[in-house]
Amino acid sequence: MDNSRELEIRQKIDAYIKGQLKEEEVQELWNEFAKDPELLDVLELEVNIKAIIEQKAAEAKQSRIYKLPTWTWHAAAAAAIIIVALVQLFRVDTPTNMDQFVMQQINPSEIETADGVRDKDMQITTADSLLNLGFEAVISGNESRALELFDEVINNYEEEPYGSKAFLNKGIILYNESDYEAAIIAFREAANRVEDSKMITEKAYWYLGNALVNVGELEAAQEAVFQAYQIDGVFRNPAFRLLKKLSDDLGTSDYEEFNTPELE
Repeated sequence: MDNSRELEIRQKIDAYIKGQLKEEEVQELWNEFAKDPELLDVLELEVNIKAIIEQKAAEAKQSRIYKLPTWTWHAAAAAAIIIVALVQLFRVDTPTNMDQFVMQQINPSEIETADGVRDKDMQITTADSLLNLGFEAVISGNESRALELFDEVINNYEEEPYGSKAFLNKGIILYNESDYEAAIIAFREAANRVEDSKMITEKAYWYLGNALVNVGELEAAQEAVFQAYQIDGVFRNPAFRLLKKLSDDLGTSDYEEFNTPELE
């Protein structure tokens, strides 16, 4: 399924869960499920994840999430029960390797630079310059020099967004060098330090989840990938696929093991 088609189906499923589809649109959606039973996995995960997000937000009392009418959740629960049976009936399981879902290398273009690179009107600080020099070093293949520059930012510029950017960049280099343990530390630091950047937060959790998979910490990886998934950004689709694979391998298809702890 191409990206545009997958996005269209996800939007329909989201509208279905929220009770926003007309009767004929619901029938059309279920016709899609009949044609492609794997779409039932998407519906099943969406129902459970949305319920978990609402539950966690209610417990923390930190976010005002609109609660759907009771009948909608009853319908979703009933649909989930049906889905479990239908998935088993229609789906033919194909053995898959975890490597298919995990990033082998992170594109160097994902290295964070100064905001001034994108906005010519912004003043470039010393920390900005160090980030830019680090990026140039990575592109030139001088990763050791890039690590020195990013460490200089970390050691001398604690204010945001410099710290989170430097740790994220450091983690990317270490990940690409297969030093996953060190990359995990860097990505956690980035996630803990970031203040108001959705993009950096999503990258930090997504890369952290991938690094954790590489060292065999699948439960911790599941939590990190879930964090990236619920941000609903550019990594939503790959996060969904890895999340489903982790859930299957861990035997947590009911998603009761998902939680959102603070990284320490």
